[in-house]
Amino acid sequence: MTTLCMKHLAVVLTLSFVTGIWLSVSLPTPVEAQSWNNRKRQQQIQKVPVPSTQTTPVRDYSLLKIVPPPTGGLYLGQYEWVQNDITTFESASGRKTALWSKYRGSWANGYDAAGQPHFDVQAGNLAWQEGKVIVVQAYNTHPAPGESEAPQGFTVDKLLNGVYDTELRRFAAELRQYGKPVFFIAGREPNGVGADYFGGFGPSGDKSLQWAIENKRGFAEFHPSTLPYSSLYSDMGTPYICDGVERLKAAQRYYYDFFVRREGLKFLTFDTMGWSVNQVNQIEYDVNDLPSSIDKTYARQLLQSCHSFANFYPGDQYVDWVSLNFYMIDYYAKDWPGLTQDHVIPIDDHFAALDAVMREVYTAAPTKPVFFMELGFADGMLKNSSWAAQKIAAGLPRIISGYPQVHGFAMWSAHPSWMIPGIFPYDCLIRPGTQQGAALKNAVMTNTSALLSCVYLSDGKLHPNC
Repeated sequence: MTTLCMKHLAVVLTLSFVTGIWLSVSLPTPVEAQSWNNRKRQQQIQKVPVPSTQTTPVRDYSLLKIVPPPTGGLYLGQYEWVQNDITTFESASGRKTALWSKYRGSWANGYDAAGQPHFDVQAGNLAWQEGKVIVVQAYNTHPAPGESEAPQGFTVDKLLNGVYDTELRRFAAELRQYGKPVFFIAGREPNGVGADYFGGFGPSGDKSLQWAIENKRGFAEFHPSTLPYSSLYSDMGTPYICDGVERLKAAQRYYYDFFVRREGLKFLTFDTMGWSVNQVNQIEYDVNDLPSSIDKTYARQLLQSCHSFANFYPGDQYVDWVSLNFYMIDYYAKDWPGLTQDHVIPIDDHFAALDAVMREVYTAAPTKPVFFMELGFADGMLKNSSWAAQKIAAGLPRIISGYPQVHGFAMWSAHPSWMIPGIFPYDCLIRPGTQQGAALKNAVMTNTSALLSCVYLSDGKLHPNC
């Protein structure tokens, strides 16, 4: 019995003894008194509360994923390609971001000169401590020569045949050491910046889309039934579906199977590579731009199959979020070699394109939450623009109110080495003290409860450090 309990018992017994004398005219015998005291002592001991040993369960973050906010809203995010990009956006918006961190500002951090991915656990922990979640990638499933986020000569076929498993196990060990929820992206914008290859064409998956169009190929040359773990691809190898997107679908399934089933990394939250929102007439524009020597009927057939989200979608088992890339940008002749006039795209046309993609998403993945892996409202490379401000003022509230399946976005920024004509001539970073910054601040203040700075995890609770 503790000292505290003994003192309490002594006081109670003393009071009981005194009370007994006050009520009784004839005092008890010593034997009776001892028996009476023993009974009282037992009663008092029974009444002493026993301290509870029950403790609050510890959250095992290695078993949790990132989920949409349970009562609606959108997570705020920002990339950091140049130091202080996130701080700049947070200053302009007046809000903290939930997605990405100054310690790991994109999926592209950590690749060595050989294109092998590495995860900096210390940087990840610093991001977690500031209440942020981050994004990681293994190999970009883009088999183009010179791809910096994969080994030289990378192909999806080699990935599926286990050629890179040793390095992937090393990467998995680094992620396991971190052990907290992250987004896992299997590739970047395969039908946009990666559309020159998609997931690869030809018998070995090392040929480009241009090669497939010129040679009237691109179908029925991917044979997943011959691969290890072929049961993953039992519904694939369809002769009338674009080989490039079937390889992308297979790659996502392989990554999920490798990292989650084989390596046990249950905290990876899988998205859909940032499927690009292209203009409604983009395929016709691309077909019309082909040289006269090309069979345009065949090219149209292949492009339509390659740009079909339904053909690309890996399946609900392999996807936690549908991610899209949505840029409200224009095409100025001074920034794009070959253009003879400016093409300024009305805001409504951008949303018509988004609506078209969202219809595809609803059909293929009706139960999945959506977020914009990349979002941008640029006016060329202008840092202070009334037209870009108009896009923000009209576009952001429209996204918030008109698309209930959308639960987050990460605003794009870019490295100066990219913002050159013919590459990516768009400055998407929103800065304080600019017209874009004022439009953003107003949109945030008007929709303050809908924009969230802290993610929920799959146990229904918020990130612990927000």
